[in-house]
Amino acid sequence: MSDFRVGYLYSLSPVHCGGEGDLGNILEIAREVHTNFPYIPGSTLRGNIRDELEQFDRTIADKLFGKKLDGEGQMGVHQVWFGDARLLWIPMATMARNNQDVFTWVSSHSLIRDHALVAGLPTVALPNCAVGTLGGTYHVADAQINVTPISTLSDDQKSSIELSGNWCDSLREAVKPAWETNHLVLPDADFQILMEHSLWTQVRNKIQDSGDQAGSAEVFWTDVCIPRDTIFYYPWGYSIKQNNPIGNDEHNQLMEIIQGLIQVGGQANVGRGWVQSWTPNHTSPVVSLQPTSV
Repeated sequence: MSDFRVGYLYSLSPVHCGGEGDLGNILEIAREVHTNFPYIPGSTLRGNIRDELEQFDRTIADKLFGKKLDGEGQMGVHQVWFGDARLLWIPMATMARNNQDVFTWVSSHSLIRDHALVAGLPTVALPNCAVGTLGGTYHVADAQINVTPISTLSDDQKSSIELSGNWCDSLREAVKPAWETNHLVLPDADFQILMEHSLWTQVRNKIQDSGDQAGSAEVFWTDVCIPRDTIFYYPWGYSIKQNNPIGNDEHNQLMEIIQGLIQVGGQANVGRGWVQSWTPNHTSPVVSLQPTSV
């Protein structure tokens, strides 16, 4: 038995998932090949969720994720899977509206469309212009964007922009109301140009701790991160084995992890990568395995 669900991540600190190669002294991040947008690889998400689950019960972790490769080259079969966590809403604090600095979340037509397909929301065409909760003229660097109010959209268009299901409790009272009054959707071309202004960067240096140059700044490098307050979505689901299916206990333990705080990516020693995770669908797959009465 298999099923398909959607989960969400809200970054509480900058996220750095390393890319395939660095550019000189720039520590790059993982990016999608077809969009060049940053993302959290599904393998990273899966590995960190498994590590958290192993802290509770190694047997449950093995049953859900399959046993790790042993000395004889044998691996277990997984019963839960996780896809890549893609950008959905990214904060853009460098924007100004009507000559006043604003904080707003930004997305694009293609990100909204892809999320709607995964989350089972209406997949409708959005107008070929910027639409936002607050209309007006926005400025980012040298760019000017004229934003049409979202209130002009149809009900299906508005629904396609929403998240699926309820927000998690820790974000519902403060973050959700802020998002509902401060977000805008850009055409893809505009979003691709402006998104780089949202990425979090920090120049760091390595201090010599020995030798003649002790105490001097030897090397400078730049970290590139996905900023805090970014909203991601990811597909996940179960692929239940009939001969050794998981039960409610395994499902409930997994839900405790998915509904909590998870650390993803590198640089955990400096507090990077903390995200609040949640999923709208808490239903146990065990119910679907019960025989139906005639």
